[in-house]
Amino acid sequence: MAKYNSLDTLTKPVYDISSYGEDLFLPLTTDTLALQAFTWSATNELLQEHSTDLEAYSRLVSDIDTLGILNEGDGNRFSRTYDFLTDMSAWAYKFNLTFAVALSVTAYTSGAHSVDSVTVNFYELLPDKTQLRQITTMQHDTEMSNLGATGTNVAIMHFEGNNPFKITQGNYLRCEIIFNSTDSGTATSFEGIMPYFYCQTGSLAKTMIESGLEMHLHPALDHAFPVFRDQSIQEGLDYDGVSKSGFDRSHSA
Repeated sequence: MAKYNSLDTLTKPVYDISSYGEDLFLPLTTDTLALQAFTWSATNELLQEHSTDLEAYSRLVSDIDTLGILNEGDGNRFSRTYDFLTDMSAWAYKFNLTFAVALSVTAYTSGAHSVDSVTVNFYELLPDKTQLRQITTMQHDTEMSNLGATGTNVAIMHFEGNNPFKITQGNYLRCEIIFNSTDSGTATSFEGIMPYFYCQTGSLAKTMIESGLEMHLHPALDHAFPVFRDQSIQEGLDYDGVSKSGFDRSHSA
């Protein structure tokens, strides 16, 4: 049986590949804005962009017919920011922001009312919440019709990207959602995001989706730089800073 001196043993830390990637879902449903109730089966218009695209949505099956719109009050344009603080430096390889835009006119006198488009911005913020950089900006049209009477229109929106970006430990990822709306004349109207929504109309049992941001994250390992990037002699790493019986492997051919 071969015998080895423990001083001759070379070690190389590896990262458990099964724990390396994380699909993280961040719901937009925890906002404390008021909810405007409406009857889903009575929705005037339901639109969805990229309706055939597949995603691992947060979902359940329900036949609840009374849903709500997170809104900022009668006639107020919806504009919100959401901040996420990661526990370590991380790379986001893909993100998908999905939510339902809704406009409900509860009393109508005159004019046109619609949510025409939605702008989404992603930023990296410093620990004091000052902006470090803008990661991306996107604007999508809702194709929503103008409401010229009482009623509710809904448009399901998808914002996604797969250009990797990094968030440094201690910094925040900010998601900003801004509605661009038409609100002329006189009416009582509420616009905003639906915390939960369906992809089909009617009052039958169907799949309910939660509005939120899903990201596929990989740790950047900045916190483990001395170990995983071979920067420490005392860690005894293979091929970098390791001596075997007096021979420095870091200088070998």
